[in-house]
Amino acid sequence: MNQNPKISVIICTYNRDKFLPGALEALTKQTLSKNLFEIIIVNNNSTDNTETISKNFIDAHKDLNIKYFVETNKGLSAARNRGIKEASSELISFIDDDAEVSENYLQIAVDFFTNHPDVDAIGGKITPVYESGKEPEWLSKYMWGLVTKADFGDKIREYPDSKSPYGCSMAFRKKVLYEAGLFNTNLLFRSEDKYIFYKLREKGNKFLYHPEFAVKHHIDNKRTTYESIMKISYEVGAGERDRLKGEGILKHIIKIAEYKIKLIAALFIALGFFIKFDFKKGEYLIKNRWLTLIGFFKV
Repeated sequence: MNQNPKISVIICTYNRDKFLPGALEALTKQTLSKNLFEIIIVNNNSTDNTETISKNFIDAHKDLNIKYFVETNKGLSAARNRGIKEASSELISFIDDDAEVSENYLQIAVDFFTNHPDVDAIGGKITPVYESGKEPEWLSKYMWGLVTKADFGDKIREYPDSKSPYGCSMAFRKKVLYEAGLFNTNLLFRSEDKYIFYKLREKGNKFLYHPEFAVKHHIDNKRTTYESIMKISYEVGAGERDRLKGEGILKHIIKIAEYKIKLIAALFIALGFFIKFDFKKGEYLIKNRWLTLIGFFKV
């Protein structure tokens, strides 16, 4: 087995034994040669069958380069940082434990970074797979982030303003992660992803959207309930407040203004939904924007 694989794919997992086998199995079907990538599983103190699943997977696939670690420090950022430190490659890819990558996922990443030395990170198309078998009635394009849906077209491009790759599927040159100070372990729930890309922007690093760098992301029924969506909306705002700590009053004022503008815009967009009798889309959008604003002011 090559001791220096081209890319390390890191799966940080916590109590997701329902989906973890599918995420791992998809990595066995890669078009990239097996000696050119390694799989790093970071178990973040799971209490379910994660360890058994991981070890059985390793035993069943001795032709693959697989590493397994238990990270006792709580939080996704701590688990990701452990994976980075254990990685042998100069390229790092992160996928969620409930995501299934396309067969050419790793090949695309390696080829793209090789052919574009000016690009330091990429994200791609993320397609939700709902446990219920259908898209929620309340979902509109303005709330795709709540189910980690990403589709910015079929061409390689820069991300739209304020957008960046989702943690569900992203890849980096390892050196830029160290230059950014790795993931911030003081942040929770999605803000750690935004933090790392804000750091990349500050340093002038380039990251792009690649439509073929694609994953399917499993969304269980619990995640699409009203209670869950409202909780996530609040936590997004709270996470942004935590991310901006120490960044100065101006950035706080700008963020508050952004949230207020989005809330006002949501009222007008919702009116259009109401006219079309799409009441749930309008209701959820307004409440999402309101709770995100309220979350930002959490104590």
